[in-house]
Amino acid sequence: MKKIIWRFTAIVMLAAPWMASMSLANDFPIKPIRLVVGYGAGGGTDMIARLTAEYLSTELKQTVIVENKPGAGGNIASETVAHATADGYTLLLAVNNVTINPYIYKQMQVDIEHDLRGISIIATSPIVLVTNESAPFSSLKQMIEYARENPGKISYGTPGIGTPQHLAVELLTHMTKIKMTHIPYKGSAQSLSDLLAGHIPLVSAAINSAEPFIKANKLRGLAVADPERIDTLDNVPSINEVVPGYNVQIWYGLMAPAKTPDSVVNKLNEALARSVANPNMQKRMKEQGYKPALISPKEMDVVIKTDLKKWGEIIRAAGIEPQ
Repeated sequence: MKKIIWRFTAIVMLAAPWMASMSLANDFPIKPIRLVVGYGAGGGTDMIARLTAEYLSTELKQTVIVENKPGAGGNIASETVAHATADGYTLLLAVNNVTINPYIYKQMQVDIEHDLRGISIIATSPIVLVTNESAPFSSLKQMIEYARENPGKISYGTPGIGTPQHLAVELLTHMTKIKMTHIPYKGSAQSLSDLLAGHIPLVSAAINSAEPFIKANKLRGLAVADPERIDTLDNVPSINEVVPGYNVQIWYGLMAPAKTPDSVVNKLNEALARSVANPNMQKRMKEQGYKPALISPKEMDVVIKTDLKKWGEIIRAAGIEPQ
């Protein structure tokens, strides 16, 4: 009898964590969820966060509150979520800067790969290389040839050091063995303004910043960083057509503290899948230049790991020192 009781007790003890996890998933969510954003209100990341919160609230039948914590390239928001209770009630609206920042900032208080876990990518935003009529090239192939013949002579603008737009060009120069001069700005608006004025010949920008100028024939779309041409700029080639294997996108996704139970993460992923599949959400994202996307939690963890390796190599090759 004692052996039976001991075995029963052991089984209960072993099953307890699993039972607790299942109970948490079944009840989840029973209170509002915080969606922490590392950028200020009104920007592209904030827009994706609020759109996600709106549809996720409907699917989960619980309020999702967007909380803006700008600063340090999104690191403050990442730290807030990484150190939060791992119960699914504090989430991060992550941008792929999270895989770049470890090589840009010296004082990192969070290990993205081990302190956070992926739920899913929600959307991607294409990066486009834009030029003007006064540039000494009118195609990507001509630009590469010109850069080879005139090392460092082409100046290109981006929203800042270490941004995906900056590293998209660094990857291009790395793959083609050319040299260009980077001019970091405080946002895409300033770099595009200088491009329009003819002060620089090239800008790397997110599509929602550059597309209005391209559509108005004020600037020329040179190439997109996506692996294929995009629907809204189907006459603009992809860099991959000239430089095989090239692929860079700005992605937006949800992440949670690393120890958040699988059952809760899976429930969030399923609710997110229903949200992203909603035609109204897709329409609103596409109107702002974003492409809806969805992957599994494990697939997002692989994306994080792959991007960390890729950007580490590119940043070291570019000689960018952590600040």
